Amino acid sequence: MVPRDILVLGLTHALDIFEEIKDPLHLVSKSYDQMYGWVPDRYKRHHFNHLIWRTLKAGYIEKIEKEGKIYIRITSLGTKMTQRDFPLLHLQNKPWDGKWRIVMFDIAEIQKRKRDYLREKLKELGFGMLQESVFITPHDIIKDFSEYVESIGLRDSVDVLEALYILGDSRGLAKRIWKLEELNEKYLEIFQEAKKIKNSHLTITRGRSKQLNNKVREIKERYVKVLLSDPFLPSVLLPKNYSRDQAGELIRLRRKPRL
Repeated sequence: MVPRDILVLGLTHALDIFEEIKDPLHLVSKSYDQMYGWVPDRYKRHHFNHLIWRTLKAGYIEKIEKEGKIYIRITSLGTKMTQRDFPLLHLQNKPWDGKWRIVMFDIAEIQKRKRDYLREKLKELGFGMLQESVFITPHDIIKDFSEYVESIGLRDSVDVLEALYILGDSRGLAKRIWKLEELNEKYLEIFQEAKKIKNSHLTITRGRSKQLNNKVREIKERYVKVLLSDPFLPSVLLPKNYSRDQAGELIRLRRKPRL
């Protein structure tokens, strides 16, 4: 994930980072500090300054004045960009209609590149592999997927079905296909480590500050990586002890003590 994506996703509140950044055009160092832990270490302050300007120029963010202070916020164009590039983040709170969307394809070896593109797109949209050429999802995104299939010329090689799971347990199916226990274990590890970091902030000494900040950066980067591998299934399909939100609560920059 590039820093621009982190910036724009943060402003959409999709990653629970922040909703606005203070004074980026006059005091860039302050806005950089507010993103600290999300901007990669190699992305120095002068690079961050260029990031703000490039993103402003592209129209994904805009500057506003509030109570005499300058802020930046997401634009409608930026929101559309995140919906296009990160569709799953905008599906997580939608109720499930109980239907599974099933994609089956039979694509000849001569079209191997298109077949690989199709598989990558299915993974990007959060589909899980039921069999080698059969993928499923509970999300109602068939319209967008069908448009993609049309665009790469595979309409005659792909079948799309909607179905109800009659015999069996949908939660068990989701657990098996998306390996939710493994994913939940990663969230739980992040939660436990973030909790230790939070407690360390309460007793921090000057000599430990740099070391602690490095841990903060590492745990947040890990959280983003795991979050973007999450299929964001409807809550009725998740394990009862799913730790994604619990981990996210601890590492919000807007919470105190700040991580």
